[in-house]
Amino acid sequence: MNKSAVFVNESQTMTRFSPEPRRRGQLLSNLHSKLFWLTVWLLIMGFSLWWRTPNLAAFGLSNDEGAHVMWANLSANGHPLYEKTRAVQSPLFIETVGLSFRLFKPTVETARWTIMVSFVILAMALSWLAYQSSGWGGAIGTLILVSVAPLLFKYSRLVMAEIPATTLAVLSTLLLFFYLNSRRRRWLFLSGLCLGLSFITKALYPFLMLLLGGLLICHLIISEWPPRRLYFHLLGWGLAIGLPILMVGLSYNPNALYEQLVLFRNQLRVAIPGSTTATYQQFELFVTNYWGLWLLATPTIFGLLFGSLKRLRSNKNQQVIIRLIHLYATTPRLFWLGWLIAGSLILSWHTPLFPHHFIVLLPPLIILASDRFSFLTHFKFSFKHKHRHKPIYLLANLLLIGLAMLNLPSMVSANQETAAIVTGGREAEALTFLQAVSHPTDFIMGDSQLLIFMAERQTPPPLGDVALVAIKAGLQTSERMIDLTERYQAPAVVKWSLRLPWLPDYLTWTENNYLAQRMWDNDHIIYYVPRIPADRPLPNPQVSQLGADISLRGYQIEPLTPDVEPFSLDTTQLNLKLYWQTDAPLEKNYTVFTQLLDTNGQLVAGWDSQPLGGHFPTSQWPADEIITDIVQFPLPSDLASGEYRLITGMYQLDTLERLTSPTGQDHLSLTRHLSLTRHLSLTRIESEN
Repeated sequence: MNKSAVFVNESQTMTRFSPEPRRRGQLLSNLHSKLFWLTVWLLIMGFSLWWRTPNLAAFGLSNDEGAHVMWANLSANGHPLYEKTRAVQSPLFIETVGLSFRLFKPTVETARWTIMVSFVILAMALSWLAYQSSGWGGAIGTLILVSVAPLLFKYSRLVMAEIPATTLAVLSTLLLFFYLNSRRRRWLFLSGLCLGLSFITKALYPFLMLLLGGLLICHLIISEWPPRRLYFHLLGWGLAIGLPILMVGLSYNPNALYEQLVLFRNQLRVAIPGSTTATYQQFELFVTNYWGLWLLATPTIFGLLFGSLKRLRSNKNQQVIIRLIHLYATTPRLFWLGWLIAGSLILSWHTPLFPHHFIVLLPPLIILASDRFSFLTHFKFSFKHKHRHKPIYLLANLLLIGLAMLNLPSMVSANQETAAIVTGGREAEALTFLQAVSHPTDFIMGDSQLLIFMAERQTPPPLGDVALVAIKAGLQTSERMIDLTERYQAPAVVKWSLRLPWLPDYLTWTENNYLAQRMWDNDHIIYYVPRIPADRPLPNPQVSQLGADISLRGYQIEPLTPDVEPFSLDTTQLNLKLYWQTDAPLEKNYTVFTQLLDTNGQLVAGWDSQPLGGHFPTSQWPADEIITDIVQFPLPSDLASGEYRLITGMYQLDTLERLTSPTGQDHLSLTRHLSLTRHLSLTRIESEN
């Protein structure tokens, strides 16, 4: 066979010939046709994106998404993956989202747009593959199926690795086809590189090494290349696959990688072995939800099987192995059928098995189903005797597509449920609440990392994912959660995603060690105001009396640590923690004020609020407990450089009467000298005990 073999419509030869000269009218007609179908494709793609983009900032219910954005945010903030940030997923996707956070802004919208870009590339790659075998009809059909498939709709809006890993796997396939078409080794290298990148994004497609490698070997054999060249090309492809994996091994702590990516999976499999019944139910659910796709793909699958048997029997002069090699090399749809079969075998072995894992089967299923749309561009009416079957072919395809359309309403309904999720109600209240009761640099504990992330807070880097499977496997325990809560002095614990109830000892400890809770219902609670042990050292310790029963025990200007000078702070706000204590229960609710004064004692900025934004008024303070109040002090944008003084105190809101110190002052001085540069960078604090 000619070395310019390509993947085209199987009804055509596999050899690329030079096109015959065409008349100008034919060329213009062909150009107009391509422009028409390209316009149709772009309109469908635009509609698909428009359908997905509303509410990209919404609070969803995916705990996996929350873990991914939190790991990416921690990595972007200087907590290296695996070594400090415990993450049980491959690094490429997490680091890509982290890079987008550095380039733009650490928000859920930024991360979800990263996924949307990956989805667009996936749609383009699958459409191109379908175009090569079925023309524009296949490309249009593929895009429609990609747009409406609920798994692809849901996970193209969620920050998870399934879509990016699938995109890279499909790109690897496309690039290998480019190589088989042109024999240019750069396409072969890029194909291997994309497959390796897919593995370090999420190892969903290990079987593609066999399928693509087998396809490459078969093509090199039928091209009658010398064995040395065959081995050379295979070696180059394999090295390209291994390059990303090698880079990961060199870039991260090997022991941490093994523990979190390999050992963790083995422990899950041992702890949750799964069952044949559960696996069968998952497969049944997938087939039931996508019966329209299976209906469209079935004629192609049966046609492949019968056609392949016929071709194998047609040339009995060759050995069976040679016939099989020629068949696989010259029948690209067999590759997609192999993907479908191999993916099903992998899923039947996978434990625990979840619905989103079935995204592995969608690319081949969509490609095989898209053949039903090929008549859009290939069918031409003819009343000649040899074309009398064409009307029957047309009617059969229209009938199958019509029957498959009956599956469309349920798919659209499932997608609309995903698109209808908004941030509102208790979620919106919880976001505001978390911001009021914690400082931006605080670490929050909880089972909803997405809620914590959207509140612009972080979980402790070693926490990992509070996944139910990890809890059931004994890898996330109450003892570990208690240790992390104490070690990172979490100002709040979030019970939101029905996971903490699986750790009853931790919940009991939390209820005993936090002084307050904000409850929406039994399943949605935020515990706050942690008890501070008497022996825990406080920053800038002091005992400054205010009124009869209240004293200031210390303060902290974030992110200052007491023994570090000089230091700099955010240029837009001064973040304070004030540590108060009362000797007896208080009957009145006092307002805390914090003020920035110039050298003349004139007020230049101030902040007044009841403790924790009014969420823990002084009348609720228990005696002898140290209460942490959070002050997020905004600084004026036109504040001049110079010396300033920072003071605090309390007053009754109805009378504006301030509490006084034993010396008669109506305030307490936090700093005697506060030097600000012209860029509002705090350079020195001298505490006044």
